[in-house]
Amino acid sequence: MRSIHLLLPTLLACVACGAGEPPPKHPSDVAADAATPDDAGAPLEEKAAVCAPGTSVACASLAAVWASGSATCRASGNGYDVSTCTRAGDPNRRLTETVRPALRDSRWTEARCNLGDEFVFEVTFPPAPPDGSPLTQWVIRLEGGGFCAFDSDSPHGGCANRGIDLVSSVNLPSDRALRESAPAKPDDFSGAIDVLGHYCSSDLWTGTALDAPDITYKGTRRDWRYTGAINVEAMLAVLVERYGLDDSKPLRVMWRGGSAGGFGAFNNTHRVVRRLPRAAKQGRLLVFSSASYLPLDWDEPDYPVLGIGSGLEAFGQLTATWRSSLTPSCVAARTPGDPVHPPHECISGPVLYDIITAPESEGGFDLPTLVFQNRQDQLYMSNSGLPYLSAANTPEELAARDRWVQAMNQAMGITGRNTSSRMKWLYAPSDPLVQHADGSLEPNVHGAMLYSSKPPSGEANSLGAVLSRFWNTMLGSGPGRGRAAGEVHTFDCNWVPDRDAAGCE
Repeated sequence: MRSIHLLLPTLLACVACGAGEPPPKHPSDVAADAATPDDAGAPLEEKAAVCAPGTSVACASLAAVWASGSATCRASGNGYDVSTCTRAGDPNRRLTETVRPALRDSRWTEARCNLGDEFVFEVTFPPAPPDGSPLTQWVIRLEGGGFCAFDSDSPHGGCANRGIDLVSSVNLPSDRALRESAPAKPDDFSGAIDVLGHYCSSDLWTGTALDAPDITYKGTRRDWRYTGAINVEAMLAVLVERYGLDDSKPLRVMWRGGSAGGFGAFNNTHRVVRRLPRAAKQGRLLVFSSASYLPLDWDEPDYPVLGIGSGLEAFGQLTATWRSSLTPSCVAARTPGDPVHPPHECISGPVLYDIITAPESEGGFDLPTLVFQNRQDQLYMSNSGLPYLSAANTPEELAARDRWVQAMNQAMGITGRNTSSRMKWLYAPSDPLVQHADGSLEPNVHGAMLYSSKPPSGEANSLGAVLSRFWNTMLGSGPGRGRAAGEVHTFDCNWVPDRDAAGCE
C-alpha cells in the first residue's frame, strides 16, 4: 500500500520543479466544455439491476474475503446482502483483498490505468467485533500522486517522467489476492472497513478518455487513457454489489483523499451520494479533502500555471485532454465558452466546496466537509514557477508569494486568525517549511506533516485531533450540517518546534 506522504518526491518530479518547456497548446477548450458522460444522458453509474431480487449465490463467488455462506440479492437488485457470509482468515487480524474490477465484471472492463492494465483497489476488513455486531463504518480513500496530460518530459504536466506505479498496476497484487496484518492502533477509524483506490490514471480521478492522445513513455510510443472517473464508479459499484456497502443499513462513511486524491474526493462526491442517498441525507456521510484546495483565478503573467497561463486556462487544457466527468449540477449551471465561469471550473475545490456543503434547498449535498490545505504549499506554488522561500528571493518574488497567500485567503474566506466567514471546518496553515526530527528543513509542506500531531498550539489542535472531533461532532447531525459551525485553524508562521518553543499561532 503506497502512502500519500511517500509519493511526495514523485509528485515533485512530475509537476512541480524546473522550468522546462511549456506543454503544447490544445486546439481549444471546447472539448472540456462539451457534455461529459454524466451530463450527456449516459451516466457512468450503472442503473440497471445487477441481480434478480431474492436469488442467492455462494459468497465466495463474490469475493475472496468471503470463505463460505450464501448471499441473497437485495430487493433493489443493486447487489447482494453479505451479512450472513463468513469471513476468511483469522478473525482477530485485519484481512485485505485486492480487487481488479475489470476482471470481476465485463461492465467495468474500462476501469484501467494509463497504460491499459486494470485499475486496482483494496478492501481491508478490521478484526471481527467481539460481540458479533455487524460492521457499518467505512473509510473510503482515493490515493494521491500528481497528474499529467502532455506528451513530454516537462515537469509541468508531462507524462514521460511519471513513475510506473502512477501509470500502471503492474506491481500490485493479482485480483482476489489476500493478506493478513496486525490490528490497527485503536482510534475513531480502526474498526472501519477501509478502502483504498490506487491512483494510476493521472487525471485527478476525473477522466473518461479511453482514446487519449498517445504518449511516449520510457522511450516507447504507447496507447494512453485517462479513466479516473470510470475507476471511481467501478470501485463504488463493486463495494455496493459484493462487499456490503449497503445504503439500507445504518452506514457511517468517511469519504476522503489527499493531493490528487483530494481532488478526486471533491470531484466524485456526487457519485457517492448517488450510491448512498440515505447515508447522505441522514448525516452519515462525511467528506475530508486534503492538500487539494486550489483556486483557479491565479492569473500572473510572470508566474503562469504549468507554463500555460491562468489557472482557469491551464485546467481548461487538462480537463479537455482527460475528458473530465465533473459534478453534473455544477456543470449544468455554467455555459460552455464562458471566459469567467466555464464548466471546467467545476474541478476547483473552492467551487465544489460550496456545492458539497450547500443545503439541499439550494441544490447542494449538505455534507459536513473538512478541508486541510497549507496556504504556502510549495508543490502548487512551483507549478506556477513561484520560487522556494530563501534568502536569495528578490523583493518581486517575495511580493508574488504574498499575493499567492492572499489568493488562498480569499478562496477560503479567511477573515482573521482562526476564523472564516465561509468554510466551517478548515485546517489551513501558511507554512513554507517545517523541521524534520533530524533537524533538516522540509520546504514542501504538501501533506500535514508535523501538523498531523504536533502543531504550534498543542496536540489538542492537531489535524488528527480535529479530524476526530469533526467525525464525532458532525456524524448524524441534522439538515444544515454542511454549513454548521465547526473549527477553523490557521497558523501564520514557519513551524520549527525546537526554535518556536512557545508556539507561533
